[in-house]
Amino acid sequence: MAKGKIWITLLLAVTIYLALCIYADIDKLIQAFESFQWAYLILLLIFTTIGYFIRFIKWNYFLESVGIHMKTKDNIFVFFSGLSMIITPAKMGEIWKGWLIKEINGDKLSKTIPVVIIDRVTDLLALIILSLTGIVYYEKGSYILIIVFLFFVVFFMVIKSKYILKKLIFFMEKRAGKYSPNVKEMHQTFETTMVSKNLMVAIILSVLAWFFECMGLYLVVMGFSQHIILTVSTFIFSFSSLVGAVSMIPGGLGIAEATISGLLQFFGLTATVSVGVALIIRLGTLWYGVIMGLMVYLLFKRKVM
Repeated sequence: MAKGKIWITLLLAVTIYLALCIYADIDKLIQAFESFQWAYLILLLIFTTIGYFIRFIKWNYFLESVGIHMKTKDNIFVFFSGLSMIITPAKMGEIWKGWLIKEINGDKLSKTIPVVIIDRVTDLLALIILSLTGIVYYEKGSYILIIVFLFFVVFFMVIKSKYILKKLIFFMEKRAGKYSPNVKEMHQTFETTMVSKNLMVAIILSVLAWFFECMGLYLVVMGFSQHIILTVSTFIFSFSSLVGAVSMIPGGLGIAEATISGLLQFFGLTATVSVGVALIIRLGTLWYGVIMGLMVYLLFKRKVM
């Protein structure tokens, strides 16, 4: 991200969090934080980190499936550096990982960018699956899930349809000029990553990774001496993350926090505790990932690149 965009994103975050604090009553929110058991934040960070390593396994699996082989330390560097891009719309800034791989390994962007895209697609599909655990509690959310699911059905139909793809590739090649061979290679990479076996493995890993963050929400609620059942926390976190992603707002800022706090209130928590939970869970997932990604990139780029 350009420096200007980073500052705009940070300013947006501060504005949103200030508004949430005012909504929750700042004095009451401070009291809630004073009573919060901070050991649960440590557990949240541990669970989030486990989730990241599961996603790394999925990322490496996809790369191997399309013939991209990297040293483990180099690939860990690429993957965790990419976390700094999770504050981009739908995390698509993670396409930057393709450029990192090109500099380190020399592999073409036409092979790596499809991997990044399918990696994100399987994440979103996992969030839909996890969101279904609580849809019986909140039927209004079913409309969003249906719309997003239909979008993915169309996406897979286009990729799988030889007739549509033939027309689409012909159209893109006419406009790609000297880059037309890259269009065919991207299509071949998409086809490889979307083999049923690859998709199934990736979705299972994604569901497991995101479930650890859902459990993190469950623990944070406990840290405020409150309680919700695990299926509800799974629904709230996955559904909020999904809504934040499809909103295309950087990092889902404001959307995810508002959805988390709103749903927690729907399930019986006070506005003050709900906002407190939303702020801590986003600190331990979104901002923790951004900070980790920046640190990994800045500390190790000279050793790897």
